[in-house]
Amino acid sequence: MDLHLVGGFLGSGKTTAIIHAARLMLARGKRVGIITNEQGRHLVDTGFIRGLDMSALEVTGGCFCCQLDDFEQRIEEISDRLNPDIVFAESVGSCADLVATVVKPLSEYRRTSAEPASLSVFTDSRLILRYLRGQEMPFSEAVMYIFEKQIEETDLLILNKMDLLTDADAGDLMRLAADRYPQKTRKRQNSHSREDIEDWLALIESPGLPIPQRSIELDYAHYASGEAHFCWLDRVLELHLQDRGSGFQAAELIKEILNGFIHSGARIAHIKFLADAPNQSKKISFTSLDAEINEKNLAEVENLNGSPVTMTINAMIEGDLTQHSKALDNIINLVSKKKDIQIKETARFDRVPGYPRSTIRIGN
Repeated sequence: MDLHLVGGFLGSGKTTAIIHAARLMLARGKRVGIITNEQGRHLVDTGFIRGLDMSALEVTGGCFCCQLDDFEQRIEEISDRLNPDIVFAESVGSCADLVATVVKPLSEYRRTSAEPASLSVFTDSRLILRYLRGQEMPFSEAVMYIFEKQIEETDLLILNKMDLLTDADAGDLMRLAADRYPQKTRKRQNSHSREDIEDWLALIESPGLPIPQRSIELDYAHYASGEAHFCWLDRVLELHLQDRGSGFQAAELIKEILNGFIHSGARIAHIKFLADAPNQSKKISFTSLDAEINEKNLAEVENLNGSPVTMTINAMIEGDLTQHSKALDNIINLVSKKKDIQIKETARFDRVPGYPRSTIRIGN
């Protein structure tokens, strides 16, 4: 059972790639398990993946490195339940140091049913292009330190969302990445492309690209500072909807939340929504690099039918926890009154990621 670790910064498209890769492997008759990982407790990605009839477990409340015992338990649980050929494990987007704290411990010290086989690090092509050009970044220097270290430790760098660049910018990115990272395998990718996903699978299954074994040098105080710049907000809402259709009003809530944070100038790492109506579900994701709300995705939410709608919200935003939590609650309350939607909060979880204390760290 091969364990394919997928790391990379928040909003880089890791989940999308895993879902499409899992579909291809399932079509080939393979058994596939997925383990998700976030700082929160009520995960949009887990719910979305399960809604696609795929087997998914989760590690919540911290990254794999700090929750290694939980991660091992999920590996064994999915092994017992599914006996998969392949397990994809997606780490928290603010996590680094996976070789020292996950790959080596699982390979050398705590052997599990799954053997670490690859480590891919995803980047949003728009973000890394800004970085390599030396342009102003949408996050603080402490946060960008995490981004840099994620890239440093991988041998397989996925330049994802290339379809969102112009041809000229795409060519510039490939040249700049080759100059900066000549020793890495650099793959340009659109994770909605079957061909690109097949190429990625071929790479991570290739014996010619072994999983990295060298631990990076990491200033944990600097790393912790970057983590502490973020706040995580979870909300699970039950929407009892009235006229004009349930989907339309659910889409209105999503639009108002996104517009509220966009217009406030918030540094959005990601905001994810999962709208679950009877027998239907839709997911929407947004990052600070998205200039506007994806109207196509919003239209899919508008087409949902039935009530109630359960909406799960995951937001990872740089800034003050109290300020952003209050802002989110205020938007939800205003939408409820203005749009005449009965909204009941059934669960919530707010946190600032704590100091990263890895369960085990193995250096060089």
